[in-house]
Amino acid sequence: HSIALKSNGSLISSGLNRTGQLGNGTANDQATFSNVGAITTWTHVSSGEFHTVAIRSDGSLWTWGFNQNGQLGDATFVDKLEPLKIGSASWIAIAAGKSHTLAIKKDGTLWAWGRNFFGQLGDGTVIDRALPVQIGTAKNWTSVAAGTNHTIARRDDGTIWGWGDNSAGQVGIGTIIKTSTPTQIGTATWVAIVAGESHSLAIRADGALFGWGNNIKGQ
Repeated sequence: HSIALKSNGSLISSGLNRTGQLGNGTANDQATFSNVGAITTWTHVSSGEFHTVAIRSDGSLWTWGFNQNGQLGDATFVDKLEPLKIGSASWIAIAAGKSHTLAIKKDGTLWAWGRNFFGQLGDGTVIDRALPVQIGTAKNWTSVAAGTNHTIARRDDGTIWGWGDNSAGQVGIGTIIKTSTPTQIGTATWVAIVAGESHSLAIRADGALFGWGNNIKGQ
């Protein structure tokens, strides 16, 4: 499915919708874009395989779609066809993996929920979470990216950290052993990160671009 944020603050969606991931109140697939409700205060959006997460201008966090692993963060495992507000905190960044979700609060803390078989939540366990759980005690997270089953995040000192599935080296810590807690990736200073299905990329402070992980198709 596809989700787009328009310049007027509205969201539009299209594609597969069997579990409500389009957020339009139905479970019907769509071949053209249509509005996700009438709200025009959306500022961020991220889509997983079958779920969606978004932030409004007031910092509120909303999720909808597939919820088999608790990836919506509403304490249930029930799919939702429309945006559902999660908690009352103020959020600044989000990332949706295949079946897990991560978000950074305004205070710089990092939170995660959903599928955790590979330790992709970073809470030191492999237990799925249906409610947001804080990851570590750091309060200087600035951005986060989610692959299928791994996570990459950045702190305000320019360090980047990885965790979760590492079978192709996508966590970037020099091994192919999964890790269920944030592990620092090298010692360089980084300015941007992104995660693909099983590979990761980052831009260093000097503008150099680096990639690691699965490369079977040259990614």
